[in-house]
Amino acid sequence: MILTVSELRQYIITDETDQVLEAKLQALEVSIRNHTNNNFKRILAENNGEYPMDIKMGVVNLMKWELDNREKVGIASESISRHSVTYFDMTGDNSTMGYPVALVGFLKPYKRAQFGRGIGV
Repeated sequence: MILTVSELRQYIITDETDQVLEAKLQALEVSIRNHTNNNFKRILAENNGEYPMDIKMGVVNLMKWELDNREKVGIASESISRHSVTYFDMTGDNSTMGYPVALVGFLKPYKRAQFGRGIGV
């Protein structure tokens, strides 16, 4: 696993249970591996079974966004009396893996070419 729940709790404060956080962390790891087409075997072997800190902190940022903003996806703006809030647009080129593109940029150096999934395969 990229991060344990106890490691994640060092960086964020949340009321979510450990089971929910662990499930989200596992799902995020699968998404990262699929998105990058990288199983990270070489990187893990070079780092004594640990993911590099840039990946760990990227996951922390994704989890912060997940916990704070996921429920707001799809709401473009909100107004109450004289108070108005506009949210980030999650359409088209603004999102990847269900997260804002700016948050998944840390994965770019880890992307691997994908072969054998062309037309007719």
